[in-house]
Amino acid sequence: MTADRSFYEFGPFRLDATGRLLFRGGEPVPLPPKAIDTLLFLVENAGNVVEKERLLKQVWHGAFVEEGSLTRAISVVRKALGDGEDGQEFIATISRRGYRFVAPVKLMRNGTAVLSPESSSQRLAPLAQREGLGDSAATPIDAETPPAEDSRPSRGFEQVETRPTPIESKQAKRRWKWKLLFAALALLLIGAALIYSRLTEFIERQTRITQLQNLTVVPLTSLPGNVALPTFSPDGSQIAFAWDGENNGAGYDLYVKAIGTEKPLRLTHHPALRLSAAWSPDGRRIAISRVCGEDYTGVYLLPPTGGPERKLASRGNVSEENEISWSPDGKYLAYQDQPENAKSALSKWLFLMRLDTLDRTPVKTGCDTVFRPSFSPRGDYLAWVCRDTQAIFSVNAQRLRDDRTLRLAQINDFITGMAWSGGGGRILFSSGAGNLWETSLARPGSAQKLPFGHDASDIAVSPSAHRLVYVQSVTNTNIWRLDLLASPPKAGKLVVSSRQQIAPSMSPDGSKIAFQSDRTGSTEVWVCDADGSNSIQLSSFGIKVTGTPRWSPDGKWIAFDSRFGGEGNIYLVDPQGSVPRKLQIDIHGDSLPSWSHDGQWIYFDNGEDAASQSAWKVPSAGGRRATRQATRYHPDRIPRWSARVLRTQQEAVARQHRWFGGTGSERFARVGFPWRQVVSVRIGHLLHEPYRREGGD
Repeated sequence: MTADRSFYEFGPFRLDATGRLLFRGGEPVPLPPKAIDTLLFLVENAGNVVEKERLLKQVWHGAFVEEGSLTRAISVVRKALGDGEDGQEFIATISRRGYRFVAPVKLMRNGTAVLSPESSSQRLAPLAQREGLGDSAATPIDAETPPAEDSRPSRGFEQVETRPTPIESKQAKRRWKWKLLFAALALLLIGAALIYSRLTEFIERQTRITQLQNLTVVPLTSLPGNVALPTFSPDGSQIAFAWDGENNGAGYDLYVKAIGTEKPLRLTHHPALRLSAAWSPDGRRIAISRVCGEDYTGVYLLPPTGGPERKLASRGNVSEENEISWSPDGKYLAYQDQPENAKSALSKWLFLMRLDTLDRTPVKTGCDTVFRPSFSPRGDYLAWVCRDTQAIFSVNAQRLRDDRTLRLAQINDFITGMAWSGGGGRILFSSGAGNLWETSLARPGSAQKLPFGHDASDIAVSPSAHRLVYVQSVTNTNIWRLDLLASPPKAGKLVVSSRQQIAPSMSPDGSKIAFQSDRTGSTEVWVCDADGSNSIQLSSFGIKVTGTPRWSPDGKWIAFDSRFGGEGNIYLVDPQGSVPRKLQIDIHGDSLPSWSHDGQWIYFDNGEDAASQSAWKVPSAGGRRATRQATRYHPDRIPRWSARVLRTQQEAVARQHRWFGGTGSERFARVGFPWRQVVSVRIGHLLHEPYRREGGD
């Protein structure tokens, strides 16, 4: 039985693959062994580009040779084939890659044709065209005839073309091993980079916390009454702040106090509902934004040593959040005011006033309720607080050169103060819960609670003296009982703690009292016995805006509101203790619930804007359809009769001295509210501490 012999025919040539001989017209064509091996490998891969590296490994079996050896072998083969003579081309050079055998090839086995020249040329032509050689690259006999679907190469030739040799198989396996190794190394590097980034951030955070824990908090003022909105002089030696102590609580005036001295200097004499100040960069003037009736409301300038005021501009008579900031270059004032044609009473925009022309322009913040403007120490950013929803607030910073805005932090709580760090890389702010927070331009969205400060608000930082100052205030409100059956009527404390207890609601049978309190740090709904004992917490939302509990007529449920999640909703809870259930209502922004006398309906207020709120009702069993009431309705105006009247009394303590780690003497100030018989005392004093910069900040 004779062995199979394979021949390749192309042009006038016949290549014996078994005997490794080349014939032309029956006559042998002498070729060196490496030249015949090179030709055979190219013919076996006819129509395909053969890389130079692959040819070298296949023909020289992995031995180290220079590329010039391959070039000489190709030259010998071309000369033997007469490549280029009479327009005939057999081997095409593919720039920077290798070579390709482009002539039509017919494979013969034992005298039988396996692949005809026609089908071979049809296969080679599109391959040559795909490699960008054009029509002249392959010069097939029937290049103009489109290939038929059934004229593909036979399976026998395909096996010859694609069957890898043992060396090629080893090389392919070796390549896959390298690819897997490189992929594993890449994954390892990516993982190491992520771990390094997280570890570096963790180390920086822990180092920062350790540094902040070592700071010392000391009192800066010990004044009776309330202080607010401190601001440092440029050199950090003085501080200006609002104080109502000399006005008996009737309003704030501006005072200046040198650090280390006791008595402040009074600068204004127009008691205001709200007053904020900002020093000029040279320290020679102070700008104030004041709400004080029609005559003295506006933006003013005055000297820090006292003297006449100069009015720069009028402003709206809006008392809430009217902070002002002076740009470091001294050219602009940023302040908050109501815009013309405001959408609602909540509309408060940020304006820039140019001091040389007194023209003002609104800042494009993308927010309808903006407050607490603050220029960065270098003047490259302007920060503000935005009221995103009913109970969600965010800290934002706009780069002034291109108006690019970053949202640095967002919390489900009020933001009661904000200031830049000395280097301008961080922003500190205080929340309604009294905590201090820090966020940075480098890591937006990564706000971190600071390990010092409680009951804090109204933050200021001195860039030059590295000091931080904030207002610490506590309000103590208790629930009292007035016994109308006693003669004379007798009042006494009923629900008491060191924090706030407000919004009392007595159960229908008089055995329980529901109320809201912040004794755990967040404002929650509580219930206790009628004598004030056995208090039980019913809600655990962890925010400051939860409360106004109301009993159902049968005493089985308590309805209340909460802005948990950023919007107001009505909840029902079992007074014996259970998980509160949100009442499904097809409108949002709901608050102040109250029951109908038959318990079938719950009435509530809807809307964020107090000036445009409307009253609605919804079935207490859980219907989704709300019915709007024709007249405005306020749940707190429903009369509630009882032999014992509950009322709240605020006790605010304005401490004469404040000692950390010890006990100091206390002085009580009483402010009465006849319509509620409320006695209010509020602790309010400034604290300051050295604030060291880290990493140039």
